[in-house]
Amino acid sequence: MAESRKGDPSLTSLRDQIDGIDDTIHDLLMRRIELARHIGQEKSQAQGTAFRPAREAQIMRRLAARHSGPFPFPVAIRIWREIIAASLSVEGRFVVSVYVPEPLEAGLAYLALARAYFGSGTPLLQAQTEAGVLRAVRDGKAAVGVLPIASDTHTARASAEPWWYTLTAGGSSRPRVVANLPWLTSADTGSDDARAMAVARIVAEASGDDISLIAFESTENISRDRIRKEAEFAGLLLDWAATWTDGEQSARWQLAQIEGFVAERDPRLANLVNALGGELTRFVNLGCYARPGNGTAP
Repeated sequence: MAESRKGDPSLTSLRDQIDGIDDTIHDLLMRRIELARHIGQEKSQAQGTAFRPAREAQIMRRLAARHSGPFPFPVAIRIWREIIAASLSVEGRFVVSVYVPEPLEAGLAYLALARAYFGSGTPLLQAQTEAGVLRAVRDGKAAVGVLPIASDTHTARASAEPWWYTLTAGGSSRPRVVANLPWLTSADTGSDDARAMAVARIVAEASGDDISLIAFESTENISRDRIRKEAEFAGLLLDWAATWTDGEQSARWQLAQIEGFVAERDPRLANLVNALGGELTRFVNLGCYARPGNGTAP
């Protein structure tokens, strides 16, 4: 084998540098986890929660803004999702309940989403119904629940009613939507690819680029277009995600996705209800999620 030219680093030297970098990364990971453990102790004393999805989204966006070079950005995000999950595990007990329906292929897809988002070491509780996921979160058996994307497609096999409608009657202690899975999407992501929403019993926080979910109760007479137009006058840009009508009630519930962070008692929501009189009777803020990334760094 020809000797390296004078001044060129040898393979041994390059490998030694990589070993040094690996040691530095390992040291920093251990230091990060130790800091997370201290944060968990402080939050435990203040009765706070370790899980902050808005903060996590801000971390992901900061990484996207500074990422460069040939290292694949989705891989970097996957690494940080594991780091964040490991930090949550040392800050306190962290279990995720996942909707795992039949057929098996659909159930495995939700499990894969949960595993990719919440890390390979996070305990996952499987539930065959949406109601089972909500029950696990409400009872404290799980910190987070993973549920299907809200849509007009719903079957009694999933549960007696869609999970988002269940949240409209949950009171102040109900779970709220806090995240959208996966966090990264790409041009190759198709409409049939599995997607999910995460719910937790935490107060929604703004991440800086969010989509809020508001459920409106209305009469059968009012159209979606009229509600949308009045919402624009009130300063709310919305699109419809799902509709549900209980066969025993005349009222109709409609789930809207609204651009931006909408606080629990945003006055614009009350203004919208007042503008439509008795045709829009009330609303329930179901939470929000950080807008997913597009799979590439700038």
